[in-house]
Amino acid sequence: MRSHTRKASELDARGIEIQFSPQMHSAFQDLAAAVHFSEHFDGDMLSVLQDWAAGKRKSVHDILIALPLIAQETFKHIQATGDDRAREAWDEICSQMSEKGFTLTQDRQREK
Repeated sequence: MRSHTRKASELDARGIEIQFSPQMHSAFQDLAAAVHFSEHFDGDMLSVLQDWAAGKRKSVHDILIALPLIAQETFKHIQATGDDRAREAWDEICSQMSEKGFTLTQDRQREK
């Protein structure tokens, strides 16, 4: 008996680059500014957030790993401080993300 299952093509999340829109960069900058001196926001996640705000290259893998952690740190900061600037920046990130806030491209360097 012959199998009729299709072989799924695999994508390497490390080989797909994500480029954020200028509006996303601005929203990341606003969030980074809001939490910059917060004792309730992890320093490593702040560094990642600042890299995104500056437009540094990142893969889909990087985003999938770090975005939930940044969300967690943001909510922890907001809960501890009631910071409206951070809340507004996070709302803008969520809004822009769904409004063509990014594009995906194959990382040519990783293909070789």
